[in-house]
Amino acid sequence: MRLKIATTAFFLTGLALLALWPWLVGPRPPEGAPRPELAKYARRMSLYVVGTLTSFTLAAICALLIVRKVRLEFRDRSRENFEELIESTLRDHGRK
Repeated sequence: MRLKIATTAFFLTGLALLALWPWLVGPRPPEGAPRPELAKYARRMSLYVVGTLTSFTLAAICALLIVRKVRLEFRDRSRENFEELIESTLRDHGRK
């Protein structure tokens, strides 16, 4: 359950970052802006991109862990069902 919550939280955070980028990054400095101002904007934009990519990457990793867990549970349950089928078949043949 924690993995599902984490996956949802990371995904929604990524969506929120995408939706709010104009307010988080701000407008691009004008063409003749001083170099420190351009560097500040570049730093903000870089942090935004890294944060967004990190959020979606963590959501994907959590989703892969969920898939792995479900696949293992399915495999175990399939094996149990097969064993039950074999045992019940042997019991049925023993009665005849």
